Amino acid sequence: MNALKADILARDLVRMLGQLCELYYELASRMRERLEAVRQADADRIQAAAAVEQELVGRLREREGLGRQLARRLAEATGHAAPRDATTSELAGRLPEPRRSQLLLAAAGLRDRVREVERLQAVLGLVTREMMVHLGQVLEVMRSGGRSSESYSRTGASQRVGTAGVFEAVG
Repeated sequence: MNALKADILARDLVRMLGQLCELYYELASRMRERLEAVRQADADRIQAAAAVEQELVGRLREREGLGRQLARRLAEATGHAAPRDATTSELAGRLPEPRRSQLLLAAAGLRDRVREVERLQAVLGLVTREMMVHLGQVLEVMRSGGRSSESYSRTGASQRVGTAGVFEAVG
């Protein structure tokens, strides 16, 4: 009975890992869209992509919780001493083929997708920090009004040019 239960749980866990892999793939796609929107300075697309990302993250959290429950139940069914601490490799090691290979393959695919999302998070974080620094510098110049300097008038006389106000500079 435990072998049948373990097989069913392993099948469900493999399916769950596949679903997580698909969700992470979709999240990575949305993150790439947001990065492209940032490059094009398209605020509407940035917001839309971020909203979809948040919804995907919520779904991922839910599915990951279910995956942890399945893994814990599988560990218990296979007699693992510490079900909460069982790794995918340990679980797979207790299963016969073809479930062992299916579980290892699904876990490897998910691991690759998670790494891709982590890499994109790092890139987006760096881009966001740099944008904030740049915008801070722009705002600083706008607040200070810039530097006054000397210039020549239309008649050729030297004149001191005052700083432009923000509204004069942008319309």
